[in-house]
Amino acid sequence: MKVHYICCHECDEISKIPYPHKPGRYKCPNCGHTLFKYWPGMIEKIYALNLASLFLFVLTVYFPFLTFQVLGNSSEATFTTAVEYLYKDGDYVIAIVVFMTTLVIPLGRILLYLSLFGPLYHGHLPRYAPHVLKLLEAILPWGMLDVFLVGVLVSIVKLVKMGTIIPGISLWAFAILIPIMAYAQAIFDPHPIWDRIAEAQKAGTIPYLVEGDA
Repeated sequence: MKVHYICCHECDEISKIPYPHKPGRYKCPNCGHTLFKYWPGMIEKIYALNLASLFLFVLTVYFPFLTFQVLGNSSEATFTTAVEYLYKDGDYVIAIVVFMTTLVIPLGRILLYLSLFGPLYHGHLPRYAPHVLKLLEAILPWGMLDVFLVGVLVSIVKLVKMGTIIPGISLWAFAILIPIMAYAQAIFDPHPIWDRIAEAQKAGTIPYLVEGDA
């Protein structure tokens, strides 16, 4: 039986874990920090979930988010309306932050997942896999669609007293997108991919990363 040795990122405890293992989360016996997660069919699931996420993301950005009606007048808002208003009001820094955390980084995260798990699903380990994993590790904390959704819900609760709120296709797509992306992140574990990368590096099919590589 193959055995894995994993160092805990929190307390530096080295744990010996047999492989193959049962589905679930494996925690450090010393501090309880999650060492890694193992879910059968992770590659197929993440590939499918991110294909769905890309489709829903396009719907979210392209179609109206909601329509606000007051005294016979109506106004449509899109997913990018907040960024546009912030920019017009001169809040350039906040506009850029909102634009990056709600549009650029989430879309980049979906595309990175697809660029990695697409080839893996078809049985090919791409040469750029180490760089994609490092980029995913760097940008995962910055995707804040869930925070944006909370802000939208709070705004709707306040605005519904002033007029009529009509949800658009974009809002429904966005509401479905959040749990799909959250589930994909919950089952994502880079350890088995790093194992395949290590084997490919030993075989010479993937170059070793040098310090400073992204």
